[in-house]
Amino acid sequence: MIKKNNKTTITANGHAKYSAYGSDIVCASFSTLLTHTINNCTNVSVSDEGGVLTAIFSDAESIENKALLRAFENTVSQLVRQYSDYIAITF
Repeated sequence: MIKKNNKTTITANGHAKYSAYGSDIVCASFSTLLTHTINNCTNVSVSDEGGVLTAIFSDAESIENKALLRAFENTVSQLVRQYSDYIAITF
């Protein structure tokens, strides 16, 4: 997650390898959380190239986006604490 000016960029790639593909609760949790955040924020552009998803939130400081992005960050941090062998974040 990169925060700069009024933009926040989230880049996601890889597979957690907690469990077999399709039944991995760590991947499913992160994917659901990211999809929820993208779908409920405004002014988001998304690209998915070569297995790397990049979401750019152009209005990260709006009240709604700020709340959703903070919730995303808090929940991902909790996932990292619980499953640190399988998921990592970089700020």
